[in-house]
Amino acid sequence: MVMQMMRRKMKAIMWVVVVTFVVGFVYVIMGTGGSLGKRQDKLARGIIGEVGGQEISTRQYQEALSRSREQYRSRFGADPDEATFRQMEQETWQGLLGSMIMQKAYRQYGIRIYDEEIVGIIRNRPPNELLQDPQLLTNGQFDMQKYQSITSNPQNLAWLVNYENQLREQLPQQKLNLQVLAGVRVTDQEIIRAFQDQNEKVKASFIAVDPGRYLNTKEEVAAAEIAAYYKSHQGDFKAPERVKISFVALAKEPTERDLAELKLKIDDIYAQAVRPGASFDTLAMEYSEDPGSALNGGDLGFFEKEAMDPAFAEAAFKLSPRQISKPFQSSFGWHIVKVEERKTEAGKLKVRARHILLRKQPGEETLSQLRSRAEALAERAKTEEFEKAAQAEGLQATPTGFLPRGSFIPGLGAFPEALNFAFDEKAGTVSPVMENEGALVVVRVLEKRKEGIQPLADVEQRIKMTIIRERAMDQAKALARQIKSSIETGQTMQQAAVAAGARFDTTALITRDDMVPGVGARNEFFGAAFNQPLGVVGSPVATEYGVYLIRVEKHLLPDQALLSQQAAQIAQQLLQAKQRQAMQEWYNYFQSGLKIRDYRVSGM
Repeated sequence: MVMQMMRRKMKAIMWVVVVTFVVGFVYVIMGTGGSLGKRQDKLARGIIGEVGGQEISTRQYQEALSRSREQYRSRFGADPDEATFRQMEQETWQGLLGSMIMQKAYRQYGIRIYDEEIVGIIRNRPPNELLQDPQLLTNGQFDMQKYQSITSNPQNLAWLVNYENQLREQLPQQKLNLQVLAGVRVTDQEIIRAFQDQNEKVKASFIAVDPGRYLNTKEEVAAAEIAAYYKSHQGDFKAPERVKISFVALAKEPTERDLAELKLKIDDIYAQAVRPGASFDTLAMEYSEDPGSALNGGDLGFFEKEAMDPAFAEAAFKLSPRQISKPFQSSFGWHIVKVEERKTEAGKLKVRARHILLRKQPGEETLSQLRSRAEALAERAKTEEFEKAAQAEGLQATPTGFLPRGSFIPGLGAFPEALNFAFDEKAGTVSPVMENEGALVVVRVLEKRKEGIQPLADVEQRIKMTIIRERAMDQAKALARQIKSSIETGQTMQQAAVAAGARFDTTALITRDDMVPGVGARNEFFGAAFNQPLGVVGSPVATEYGVYLIRVEKHLLPDQALLSQQAAQIAQQLLQAKQRQAMQEWYNYFQSGLKIRDYRVSGM
């Protein structure tokens, strides 16, 4: 039936949106919500967060979380485990934040959706996914009357209501995109420049002088020279608000018991998979922990051997169609693979396979024990020195340098919740237990600094290394000039390079967009190579990687006749890139004006 097919595709139906963006950016800048006392007061009043002064109630959050849990149950037939539920909590929270931010944007930009336009779209603009459905075709052409008879049938009311709700969510985004991107244009000059970048080519011989040969990190630099550099480069040492913390991280690593239980589970799944009449795709949907393929019955489509993890590829390419592998491990965890098809395409063997993946991760009992240890530390650190409290619990406290908002924490990576807590709290405050995908963390705020010029003491070592690197670069440039003199007096480039202990090499035909090993991409080397005359060794060119002497061997100008053929595609590529950038900039600007508070952390 057509309606059954439409229900299946309903989640995939999306009206064309000029640019799509992810609301996860809010996670980088949101605060934890002020002091612990303030957060506890908010939570006591049933407020779990705020977006631009608009409160998010605990009830809103719990209802959204319940819906996510129910969706998980209906999909997998069981409740999520603790780790999955923690991830679900964060995704639910991010969804609420993103929705509220966008609702504020719609109001500010005067964006409204009218019943008449919803009705018009449903009746007159069938989704692209349905345009080729055989049951809606007449003589090979989409039949609008057949489609409209479906939309006019009262028996399809449930589907229409669902469809209408999706449109009411999607159309405001489309209208906002159109407003934000109304002024984004691609000029003829931009198209011509991009065409040249993609099609103009050079081949060049070069000598590379590595400044590293002169780099001595123990070299002496006078205090007066460091002070003079600091004084003349004040702009280089401006720093935003920063914080220094100490943290204890309990990694979420599986125990030997967890790994043994995982092996028993994958063996049990394998036993089910090889039983006569077993449905591998059903087992994949039930057990696989690969979010990209589980819902498709573990189907990975066709792939080449080189595209996969080596262990996975080795197992998959040994199998014949309909054959199932025994459980094996890759860098992702335990797998069972079933090959559906094999084919050779353009001389390359490809297989289409399904798989079941069980990730190596801690069990619920392990996570519970880790959480108990972390909570014991957080409680103990309220009355003892942080480092001593950590040692007493058999843990190690790790101090950091000064960190700005949104930065990575050495040893933890991206952990916005921890940094936002530190920026909101006073020095000396110890956090509740925080959690990300990899660890449970307790933080102590050590010191805070306001925006401004960093003290000389903080940047002295950095200045010293900068001066040492500049000295090394000057020596590399001097050697490059000597090599050039040798070439001008009769040596070949290769002879001069060997005599000086430098590297001689020749590029392939390259465009401005290419990357040259040992040279990099889109730097001064390319600027020189595309502007030097043929056969002439140019002056030394310095990049962050080294100093180069370049001789252009071949320079191919683009065939201008191709411009008219490629212009439309280039224009589309440029437009999409500019639209993505414009939308990103708009979103960052809009959300930067909103105070976003998360009061959940004190309840963890």
